Amino acid sequence: MTPRRLAVKALIHQEQAGYANLVLDAELKKCAPPLEGRDAAFAARIFYTTLERLPLLDYILNQFTKKPIAKLDAPVRTVLRAGLAQARYMNVPLPAAVNESVKLTRALGKSSAAGMVNAVLRRAAGAAVSESDFPDPLERLSVYYCLSRPVAELLYAQLGAEAFPLAAAFYRKPKTTIRVNTLRTDDASLTALLQAEGHTVSPGPWPGALIVDFAGSPAASAAFQKGLFHVQGLASQFAALCVDARPGQQVLDLCAAPGGKSLTLAECMQDNGRLVSGEFAPSRVPLLQKAFDRCGITCAVAVENNAAVHNNTWPKFDRVLCDVPCSGLGVIAKKPDIRYKDLDGIENLLDTQQKILQNGADSLAENGRLVYSTCTVNVQENQNQVEKFLSANPDFHLVQPESALPGADITPLGTVFLPHKTGTDGFFAAILERN
Repeated sequence: MTPRRLAVKALIHQEQAGYANLVLDAELKKCAPPLEGRDAAFAARIFYTTLERLPLLDYILNQFTKKPIAKLDAPVRTVLRAGLAQARYMNVPLPAAVNESVKLTRALGKSSAAGMVNAVLRRAAGAAVSESDFPDPLERLSVYYCLSRPVAELLYAQLGAEAFPLAAAFYRKPKTTIRVNTLRTDDASLTALLQAEGHTVSPGPWPGALIVDFAGSPAASAAFQKGLFHVQGLASQFAALCVDARPGQQVLDLCAAPGGKSLTLAECMQDNGRLVSGEFAPSRVPLLQKAFDRCGITCAVAVENNAAVHNNTWPKFDRVLCDVPCSGLGVIAKKPDIRYKDLDGIENLLDTQQKILQNGADSLAENGRLVYSTCTVNVQENQNQVEKFLSANPDFHLVQPESALPGADITPLGTVFLPHKTGTDGFFAAILERN
């Protein structure tokens, strides 16, 4: 199977339902013989580029098709979208994008549409389209910047004109950053090891953080397999560092999976003390423990726990991290299907977040520190939640971080990372302590 055919199959599957990464992984696993590394990567690029540009691709294609793109047969519609994505956004030469799309149309049993695919792609690839074609701000966000109407409305209502550079930043994936396992190595030694493996490494903004351009998957690195680092975005590292976990303390990570913050907490504790890492999904608990084992961490235990229900059996903790479930509107660059969220059920999500934050406070010892964090840019889930918590818990106050990344907005209710200002994921963290 060719990479283009696999990408189209995955896109057809994606239209029906499912998380994009799971859909693509399922198609790659079904492929026999399996695609080699470069071909698999090309298929993934077609899949994700098409997905993240879908409304704009359809807007352009609809100018050149007799039928609306949505009414074409699924294979034809998807070949057109993927072909246009390659020509306009992947630097694939137009003849190759067109010819391969025509061949794929025939291979999918739609030979009668081959001529139409040829003609439409050649015209659509050269069509002029710009931001100024969409004077209405919500249409600009939803069509030109490819966000669902509810997401567009939320961002514009909260950020106004700043929603446009934010939306543009969602097309730029943050650089890969890692956290050095200081229990086993140091920044300089790990840098040398990674460079010897053929990766490009530069120092991060604080000790223990490195920016790495991996030649392949980070998990394939020998240094990773030896537990010398874990992959963790800078904003996520910031949230974990705000906890200020120290050796000998009792520390709770209430919503721990996939585990990056827990690993950073354990390393800050120098593997001395007790770290409880709770996770709601039973299937993810062994994955947390596997990460601890890989990194040689013995002070941490991964447990199944519902963070929205207070656990009366636990002792009081010196430090509590509440990295709560959220809308994910800060990580659209990494998870393009979040672009098209309908935001239904947001009130239930807000209620759950507040319960988890309160449970974190109820698990905190006197003179302890509580950190609330999300990977969203939604004020309702961020500053508003902190404000509501402080109103209900007047014995707590907000503590400002000692430092943050350039471009981060340190507000009276927490620190906000907006991707177009910080070059990171969108993120929020608030440090709370008892008066």
